[in-house]
Amino acid sequence: MQSSCQVGYVIDAIPRYNRIELILNGFRSVSVRTTYPIYVITDDPYKVLQIPDIVSYKEEEWRTLDNKRVKLYRFESRSIEAYYFLRDKMQVVNEFPSIISQTLYRLRALPMHKIKVENDMVELLEEERSLEFPEIDFAEIELEDWFGKSPRGKRYNLFINGKLRESGDIRDLYVEADVVECSGISYEKAKAAVKILKEKKRSPVSVKGLIEWSKTARVPLKEIRYATIGKALTTNEAWVALKKKYLIPKVKPSVEQNKDLNELMFADKGGIILFPNAGIHENVYQLDFSSMYPSIIVKYNISAETVNACEDIVTPLHSICLKEKGIVPEALEALIERKKKLKEIDEERAEAIKWILVASFGYLGYRNSKFGKIEAYEMVTYFARETMRKAMAIAKEKGLEVLHGIVDSLFIKGDKIDEFIEDVNRATGLNIKIESEYEWIVFTSTREGQPHPQRYFGKIRGNGMKVKGVIKENMPNLVKDFLEHVFKELEHAHNASEVKEILNSLELSEYKRRAFYGKPIDYVIWIKDRPYIKNSKGFYAAELGYRDHDPYYYLAYLERTYEDLLRWINGD
Repeated sequence: MQSSCQVGYVIDAIPRYNRIELILNGFRSVSVRTTYPIYVITDDPYKVLQIPDIVSYKEEEWRTLDNKRVKLYRFESRSIEAYYFLRDKMQVVNEFPSIISQTLYRLRALPMHKIKVENDMVELLEEERSLEFPEIDFAEIELEDWFGKSPRGKRYNLFINGKLRESGDIRDLYVEADVVECSGISYEKAKAAVKILKEKKRSPVSVKGLIEWSKTARVPLKEIRYATIGKALTTNEAWVALKKKYLIPKVKPSVEQNKDLNELMFADKGGIILFPNAGIHENVYQLDFSSMYPSIIVKYNISAETVNACEDIVTPLHSICLKEKGIVPEALEALIERKKKLKEIDEERAEAIKWILVASFGYLGYRNSKFGKIEAYEMVTYFARETMRKAMAIAKEKGLEVLHGIVDSLFIKGDKIDEFIEDVNRATGLNIKIESEYEWIVFTSTREGQPHPQRYFGKIRGNGMKVKGVIKENMPNLVKDFLEHVFKELEHAHNASEVKEILNSLELSEYKRRAFYGKPIDYVIWIKDRPYIKNSKGFYAAELGYRDHDPYYYLAYLERTYEDLLRWINGD
């Protein structure tokens, strides 16, 4: 029998007739009386009232993103089924976030928040979107085959609350937790209020990161477990839109303003990417603008409804209105602040928020974005280019050498770095900081001799190596092992001459031997998340088991990789 008082964390919610069942941690549940809001644009509200489950309605005035006034009606229903019926018959709007999420928000039964339920009343026991992680049990099951992780693996590793609990044969596995992330055959061996099937995930965040998304976006985990990063972003923006009474349609009409060819060439540009000075350089600083694109969106109030709405800010591209904070800037401002605070207490959750912020710029120009607009997208890249140009001009004034630049990062050689940072922050209104200080760094080139802007490696002063774009997922494991060995050795180098000495004296005989007589796992190559092996007839799936391999293919790959390293340090 259900207790009259329950305290716990909201894991999930199930709609019932005139009530909603809250699933709490520890496999507990409690039911709360409620109605469900349904927003409809109609000239005949009385027709909707004829539906037996509709109990009331209220006329409201909302506005579109182009600031047109719209009259609509908010109906209250005893059941969620009335909503499903109406959305197929009439113009239902404001369906995002979901009707269940909106109902939970009105009740203050926020997902992944601690609540108290007593006598049909919900009390929120923590601050909305607090930084505290819910006191729940979450598990992750990793299955392994001989070649690595696999949903059909016969062995498992079980992680509880982020820590390895046990390993063993899949036949011996059984786990109970509030949330479980699993794959393949392990799905049936787990009991959980919410299960997350890895094969269906569309985001790169961990199970802990998804729980953070659920709490931040104030939607049940089931609604966001298989979401794209864009949906997580849009959900946060949608809450702002609802608060401001902006209409959220099913499909947003998105028509780009007409441009002639010259206007298109001027407007349709990305961020600044320089060709680096290939070769090895000593005493280099990498400086990054913190959350550059989201910060630009917030600083200049860039949103679909603010661009070209008035002329408070005028640029050669478009104008921006500052009379009211935009939907996108308001949502991102909260996320930027949350990420900053989380970095001090939980890097994994901060990373989950970082993914949303990374997507925020691109989603402004995405055709299906509910709060995007191509002109808003163009404004962000415009201000990003202007910001980088200002920073590079300041570097030149101070006699610093800019070796490379990638969208929001600058690699600079010289003194007076602290003065440079102060001047850039003052001139741009954004925050630039030292990301890494290199004793030495190598910028690479292609085999055709062109500098490669996204591939480099270097020794961070007092903090090991940083390697970008050199070790690739689709390399044979043998070559990955070789490169990891190389970079471990290069940690001992403190200048360019020591780097060259170490690389020129490298002994490859063990890796050449492994090309012929190594273990089967040495020859595995991951291509689009599938493991393959190369033999004389071509590539075959590693799931079929090891058969044979082409040693000369792996030997040539190894030697070619070593030749690239030597070429890069010489600036060729």
